[in-house]
Amino acid sequence: MAAALHLRHDDRTVGTHRLEPSTVTTPQRLAPVRETPLPTTGAHPPLFAVLGAHGGAGTSTLARWWAPAADTGLAWPASPRSTQYVVVAARMCMPGLTAAAERLREWHAGLAPDGVQVIGLVLTAARPGRVPAVVRRYRAVVAGLVEHVYEIDWHDELVTSELTELAQYLPYDPAPPRRSRLREAVPTDVHRAGTHIITHLAATRSIAAQQDSEISP
Repeated sequence: MAAALHLRHDDRTVGTHRLEPSTVTTPQRLAPVRETPLPTTGAHPPLFAVLGAHGGAGTSTLARWWAPAADTGLAWPASPRSTQYVVVAARMCMPGLTAAAERLREWHAGLAPDGVQVIGLVLTAARPGRVPAVVRRYRAVVAGLVEHVYEIDWHDELVTSELTELAQYLPYDPAPPRRSRLREAVPTDVHRAGTHIITHLAATRSIAAQQDSEISP
């Protein structure tokens, strides 16, 4: 993973870290591309998209929990008419981490659609209990490909809950009460990750706006 030491910063990746494309091994299979804009399902257009690195990555649940997010399935959001800030989602298991690494390498290699900016990786527990050591070690390797990594625990109540019944996180919501039901509030780890994503995204967009103002005559 020596390639992780070669970082670049350019106008397309304001607030994010990119590897030099020449140092990245291109994945054998590329993700599909979504040409249509992401839907607006809430009061406002989505601020970021959740991209599944593989089937069953939990994108629909995460996008439901985070009200400012949109579920882009397995496809990169290519339309500039809606957000192209992306959080990659995967399960915390060897196949999930491998798939996440492929999507992150694809982005670093410049093979994702123009305008896409990966702002984080969210890893959802694949099962209850402790994560095997070998998975943890590989997680540390994959983490070198992205600036921010978020972990979501296993939540038993999801097994018996409909997606539309889940509570949602809104920017700047206070921390949820401990041991709340999923219909009443998002889990603490979901709230923590959502708050960090929104804070990071606000800073990223602020830097981009400042650079645009400096370029404008």
